[in-house]
This record gives sequence, structure tokens and C-alpha cells, in this order.
Amino acid sequence: MKPRSVPLLMVAVLVLGACTAMPSGPSVMVLPGSNKTFDQFLGDDRNCRQFALGQVGGASSPQASNTAAAGTPAVGAGSSGDPGYGAQYGYDVAYIQCMYASGHRVPVYGQMLGAPPATPPANYKPDFPPPAPQGNAP
Repeated sequence: MKPRSVPLLMVAVLVLGACTAMPSGPSVMVLPGSNKTFDQFLGDDRNCRQFALGQVGGASSPQASNTAAAGTPAVGAGSSGDPGYGAQYGYDVAYIQCMYASGHRVPVYGQMLGAPPATPPANYKPDFPPPAPQGNAP
């Protein structure tokens, strides 16, 4: 290898390394559980942030070392072309799971209905007639 290519190689490694960033916190909103105090929420938040960081390989936690020892990638690793996005997604998933397991309210996506909306009976007659349609009236 030429002496001139070593510094160029080092610069390339530094530039690529700067593209991957560990998440600094969750990008989702979690609310305290119904039976939880705000102090309990703050304690669980701190614990779950540490847990989530360990899941994406950002901290030396027992789970992170077990994952590395097993040779399996951390949560979210390689799930997108953008390494920062994959790490943030994995962090958010682990954080939500931890907070939900601790009894807090987490975001739920999609429309959730316990039962279909009730339909009025066939003989239902409203007390007043429906309004006239809006449009070009003569």
C-alpha cells in the first residue's frame, strides 16, 4: 500500500463512521399508566431508555453482551439502507415494549373498535326531517 493511500483510507473510515449515529432518545410518545405516579413513570422511562440503548448495541448491558456473544445482530441492525434509521427504529421498538411491560400507555396504530357501530332499527323514524341538500335551489 502506498503511504499516501493510508491517510485517504483513514479519512474514508471516519466519514463513514460519522454517518451512523446512536439514538439519543425515543421518537415516540409514551404516557404514564393509569395507576402510576409521575415519579414511577420517570424511573421506568430511565430504565427503558437504558434497556433500549442496550438492544441496539449502544451500551454495555447484559442483553447487549449476550446478543454480541451469540453472534446475532442487535434489534434494527440492517433493517434499512440508512443505519441511523434502523437503529432508531430498533430503539423505539425496544423502548415501547419495555414501557408497555412496565404498565404505561404506548401508541397503538390503526383503527380499533370493540364492536361494529350499531345500526338503527328498521322502524326508526327521526323526530325531524333531514335537512334539504345544499346546491342550486330554484
